[in-house]
Amino acid sequence: MSRHFDRMRYHIADDPDAGGRPRPPGAFTGIAPGLEDVAPRFTSNEAAARFYLDHKLAEDASAPGFRAALATESPARVPDLELRSSRQTPASGTTLVRFDQTHARIPIFGSDVLVELDQARELVAMDARLTEVLGAPGAPDIDSSAALARVAEATGTALEGAGTAPPSLTYFLDEAGTWHLAWHLHGLTAVLPEARPAPGGRAGATGHGMEDPSPRDLHPQVDYLVDAEDGRILYYFGVTPTVDIPTKLRGFDENGTLVDRIWGDRLAGAFALRDRLRNIVTHDLALADLNENPPLPDPVQAADPDLGEKFKAAVSAHANATRVFDFYRSVLSRDSIDDQGMALTSVINCTVGEGPEWRNAAWWKGRMWYGQMRNPAGVLVSTSRFLDVIGHELTHGVIESSSGLVYQDQPGALNESFADIFGIAIKNWYEASAQERTDTWNWELGAGWRPTGAGLRSLSDPAAFGQPAHMRDFVRTRADNGGVHTNSGIPNKAAHLLLTSTTPEGRPVLDARDWLVLIYLAMVRLSRLSDFADVPVALRDVAKVYLAGSPRQLEPVLAAITAAYAAVGIE
Repeated sequence: MSRHFDRMRYHIADDPDAGGRPRPPGAFTGIAPGLEDVAPRFTSNEAAARFYLDHKLAEDASAPGFRAALATESPARVPDLELRSSRQTPASGTTLVRFDQTHARIPIFGSDVLVELDQARELVAMDARLTEVLGAPGAPDIDSSAALARVAEATGTALEGAGTAPPSLTYFLDEAGTWHLAWHLHGLTAVLPEARPAPGGRAGATGHGMEDPSPRDLHPQVDYLVDAEDGRILYYFGVTPTVDIPTKLRGFDENGTLVDRIWGDRLAGAFALRDRLRNIVTHDLALADLNENPPLPDPVQAADPDLGEKFKAAVSAHANATRVFDFYRSVLSRDSIDDQGMALTSVINCTVGEGPEWRNAAWWKGRMWYGQMRNPAGVLVSTSRFLDVIGHELTHGVIESSSGLVYQDQPGALNESFADIFGIAIKNWYEASAQERTDTWNWELGAGWRPTGAGLRSLSDPAAFGQPAHMRDFVRTRADNGGVHTNSGIPNKAAHLLLTSTTPEGRPVLDARDWLVLIYLAMVRLSRLSDFADVPVALRDVAKVYLAGSPRQLEPVLAAITAAYAAVGIE
C-alpha cells in the first residue's frame, strides 16, 4: 500500500542552505537579514508545523499527494491535514507534531505526517507520506452495523457493541492501487480463521513463545477495514497496548532478593502498594480467571512496611514496574507509558481457564497481567520476576501511544523488535556488571522462562530460537499477524550489531545510553505502516540532531547504522 503514497523527507543536516541549523520561518518567506521582526510568529506548535508544511510541500506540487494536501482553493494552510498529536521529546529537546491526511474530511488510512520543531518552533525535520484519493465514493452504501455483521459472519463470532471506539469512515488504498471508502471498526474481539494460532502444541500457539496463551490471544482486539459499498473485509490488524509523599517499603521478591527501593501509600493501619509519585499500583487477582472479567480488587496491602516473604509476587511486580518507569524517565526522558503520566497498573495471580498455572505475562487493556508457573521444586512463582519480559510488554504500550506501529507484517515485526530491544536493555541496565558497556550484557530475552532454563528469543543469535537473522530468510505467512514474532529477529540482529559496534581501534562507537536514546527517538518518530527500511533512515535523522554538537562522532555513528542494517539485508 505504501508504494502508492508520495513520500517527502527533509532534515536540516541534509539541507545545504540550513548549515546544520534549524530553519527559521523567514528562510521560507524570503525575509532578508535584519528584517526578522516581520517574519511569521507562531502561537502554537501546530501553527508552526502547518506553515513549514505549506512551504515545503509547495516546492514539489507536481506530486499528487502533496498537491492534494495543499488544497490551494482554501485559504487555510494544508487544510486537508488533521492534527493527531503534539508531544515534546526531552531527549532531543524537540517537539514532534503529527498529522493525518483527510479527503472530504474523512481520514486516509496509512497517511502520516511528522514535523519536528526545536524550542524556538524552527524546523528541524519533516517526514510526510501523502496521497491523492481518486475514484472512491463519497458516502457509504452500508452502515456500520452491516459492516460489523460482516466481520461477525466472517469470524464466526457473536459481536456485541462496536469495539473499543465507535466505527469511523476512512479511505483505504489496496495493494492494487484501488481506493475504497471503508468502515474502520476498532478493537473487535474477533479473529479471521486464517489469522488464528495453529492448533496443537502450546508453545506453537503463542506468538511470544510463552507456554500459555495471553489474554490478547484469547480476547484479541483487532481493527477491521470493511468496504462501505459491498461489505468486503479489506484489511485487518491487531491492536494491543496530585503529588503525595510516598512511603518507602521493603520485601523479598520472587527471586529471593530483598528489595528495599519500592514505594507505597500509608493508609490507616496499613500500607498499600500504590506509589502516587510515579502513579504505579499493584493488585492481586487471587487466581481469578480473566475470562470471567473479574473486578479489580483494592491494591495489595500489608500491615507493616516490611512485607517480608509473604508478598513475593507483588514485590516483584511493583519493583519491576518501578524499574521500567525509572528507566524510561531517567534514560529516555519519557513520562510513563503514554508520556503523559498514565497509571502503571500491575495485576498478579491471574489465570486463564483452569488454574492455578498461567505461564504468561501480558500488556492488555492498558495494564500488566501476570500469571504463575511451577519452578523445578514444584512451587508456584510469579512471571512478574522477569524484568526483561515486563520491559518488553510495557514497551508495547509505549509504541501504542507513540508511533502506533500496526500489529501486522513488517510494522508488527518492528513493534515486537523494539519491545525485545528495550526489554533486554532495561534488564541489563539494572543487572549487567557495567550498564553502559554492552560487552557485559546478556542478550537473551526471558532467560530461565522455559523448564530447560532457556529463554524466549535472542538479539545476538535469533537463529537459536528459530528466527531469521537476514532478509533473505524473511518468512512470508498469514499466521501470527504476518509472522511478527518470527521476522522480528531481523531488526533484532541489526540492533545487536548497532549496540555492539566498535571503531577500527576497537572502542565502542557510542556508549549504550546514547544508542538507546537514538533507537528510542527513531521508534517514536516512525509511522503506523513503517517497514524495516524506515528504521535506519529514522536513526540517521535523529543522530544528525542528537550529535549536532559532536560532528567528529557523527560520521562513525552513521557508518555503524548503515553497516548494521546492511549486514541483515536492510538497505
